[in-house]
Amino acid sequence: MKFVAATLVVLLSLLFIITTFSQSSNSELQIPSWIKNTASMWSDQKIAESKFIQSLQYLVKTGVLQIPLTESDLLPNTYILPKYGQTSLITISGTTGELKKRNNAALTIMRPDGQTIELTVPVLESGVYHTSMILKQDWPVGAYKVSGTFSGATIPVSYFYVKDNTQPKVPLWIKNNARWWADGMISDNDFVSGIQYLLNKKIIEIDSSLERPQHLQTLYIDVQGQAQVRRGTMQSITVHVTDGNNSIDGATVIVRVEDYGENEIIDFEGNTDSNGNYSFSWEIDKNAKAETLLVFVDATNGFSSASSIFSFEVWCHCGEQDCDSPSC
Repeated sequence: MKFVAATLVVLLSLLFIITTFSQSSNSELQIPSWIKNTASMWSDQKIAESKFIQSLQYLVKTGVLQIPLTESDLLPNTYILPKYGQTSLITISGTTGELKKRNNAALTIMRPDGQTIELTVPVLESGVYHTSMILKQDWPVGAYKVSGTFSGATIPVSYFYVKDNTQPKVPLWIKNNARWWADGMISDNDFVSGIQYLLNKKIIEIDSSLERPQHLQTLYIDVQGQAQVRRGTMQSITVHVTDGNNSIDGATVIVRVEDYGENEIIDFEGNTDSNGNYSFSWEIDKNAKAETLLVFVDATNGFSSASSIFSFEVWCHCGEQDCDSPSC
């Protein structure tokens, strides 16, 4: 009896939400039919909750739903931890202050847990630097402090922030709302109004960090190299720099090679030739670990900059000394 009463309270609450917060506009919203199909399948437990959330994220992206801002949303340069086994990119940019000339800046990134990451990045004539690095799922959340030096002087400090990727949870009783909408018992406007109310009251929480706009660049980098390299042999890589149409001659290219543990293996620096190419090679140590290596590339012509990441696998034959390849 108590269960029936509680269910009636929930249903009446939903009807109140829909009635009270129904949009006043007479024009009916046009929501893609696939979203209604998703809601129907989710209410019938035919698909995972994450699929229904993706539908709501689409409505946020298209402006149909609005996510209330929180304090963390107002922080600039905020990134979401990637899911397990995945990675994402962080863009780091700043200025050297009054020092404006072409040179390299040494950056130190202080993580919330006290660990540091050291980077070398090119600086433009304007005193602006720009580079990228990988954000991994096991990094701590919180504020990351970016400090550094340029031509012996301290450069202005900047920050970026990392948030958790906790999967939002949708209360089970909202499935009734989704079912009514899928069955045509309530309109698109009513469905959106009801969901918007739940968002405003934080009964539902949806990650607002959808697709981030790419940093505007006038330089573009193409990195070509071997996808797999046997240890004890050479890896050769060519970096091609263009402005989207023409090759850039004389662009400065800075390269660092790291493993996934952020241990630097080797670094290079040079300039592109008349064809916009900068090539380099090195021998993979014959006792190197069988793993994925990351090649971070930064390029600048003194006015614009760009960055790219190339990865390749180091491998060895099973039976070789110290060969710890996962395939063995």
